[in-house]
Amino acid sequence: NSIASSGGYGAITPGEAFEALDSVTAAPDVLSRRVKELSGLLLCTPGEAVAVAHRFPAILETPRSTLAARMSLLKELLPNADAAVIFRAEPRALLAGDGDLIMRDARAKIALIHTELPGVSADKLVEIEPRMLFEDISQGLAALKELWPEEAFRSSEEQNPFFAEELALAIKALMGKGAETPRMR
Repeated sequence: NSIASSGGYGAITPGEAFEALDSVTAAPDVLSRRVKELSGLLLCTPGEAVAVAHRFPAILETPRSTLAARMSLLKELLPNADAAVIFRAEPRALLAGDGDLIMRDARAKIALIHTELPGVSADKLVEIEPRMLFEDISQGLAALKELWPEEAFRSSEEQNPFFAEELALAIKALMGKGAETPRMR
């Protein structure tokens, strides 16, 4: 489908286009309505909603009730994080699959962060680097603990307002993924 393969956000694969066949062939007014609804749910501009739909085209066909339920579960899991920011960054990881499994795995990652990084706000860390909810971060956390004493985690956030950002980057670097992920707000 030529509509799905081109555009301002780069090409999407035929498989991705197939995921949202109704959306990529929808009339412009229907697509516009879906994007507007999505931007309302994800608390973003329509342009940001288009970028989210580009990363996961099937989001345009996902029932609003499903989106709201997953957003609610995410907010329960990370009450002090901006769930909409996390959702916009990782729509496929939060929607493509069994919601119970996705959230169970996310809870396990949050528990791991709390265990390995005492005193660190998992909410802030995941909001800054949402991918941490869906990747194996144990290697990066273990390497970080070897370099930094546990007491340092307990007070660093109070002393440095950018601690979560620095910590997220350090974990990624220790996992061999040092490039920053662009944040969408």
